[in-house]
Amino acid sequence: MASQTSTTPTNATPSATGVTAGAGAPGVLGTATASEQHVSSTWPLSPHYYYNSSVVNPTNDLSKNPLLNRIGLEPVKRILLITASASFWGFMLGGVIGSRQSGMQYLAENAHRLPKNMEGWYFYHKRKNYRMMWGAFQKGVVFSSKTGAMVGLFEVLEASMDFYRGGADLFNSMMAGVASGAFFAAINKLPRQSSKHTLMLGAGYGLVSGGLQDLSSYLKGTPVWYLPQSLKERSLALKLPEPEE
Repeated sequence: MASQTSTTPTNATPSATGVTAGAGAPGVLGTATASEQHVSSTWPLSPHYYYNSSVVNPTNDLSKNPLLNRIGLEPVKRILLITASASFWGFMLGGVIGSRQSGMQYLAENAHRLPKNMEGWYFYHKRKNYRMMWGAFQKGVVFSSKTGAMVGLFEVLEASMDFYRGGADLFNSMMAGVASGAFFAAINKLPRQSSKHTLMLGAGYGLVSGGLQDLSSYLKGTPVWYLPQSLKERSLALKLPEPEE
């Protein structure tokens, strides 16, 4: 009981605190080092990314690095979720377009042989609905594949740039948008003017999306290197409760 209720000197360093507590009370080693959580630490990544250890405990596992997160998700989860969402909405958009195109095509193919009675009109609209559903499915699969592939490529490039530079920011998103636009222009063999327009759209999309994500992360307390230092320090002013004596 005497060893468990002993207090640590206030002038001891965190490392010394851990050694003293471990020598005197080996059973309470995990709780005796609570003051170490107030020591600032640096992630072993880019030199301008810092994170307070009172917010998150540093680790060498880069997949757990919060500086690589966007919209509150880890890179792998974010890529899968956004790609699946883009594929779904691409399927919905393609379904609408394919349904309309199939309906118009059916009307054009049968304009010279319109039904003349009630039963004929019933089967006419029945076959038309089948054609429209099948056309919606075909066009939906095509749009879903293309949209999912492009959005997935953008997300993979963005996450790769985040990993390489040591953190997520709008410049990584902008570069990923430009690279995705260049890939799209090359695959579709667009002319020079159209390729230039595609690159500008990709850069604009990356800049806007990355800027909004940086703003959201900064307001939540995650440091953003290009923002003022004083505001960054104030955003990280999160402290754990002092250990009870």
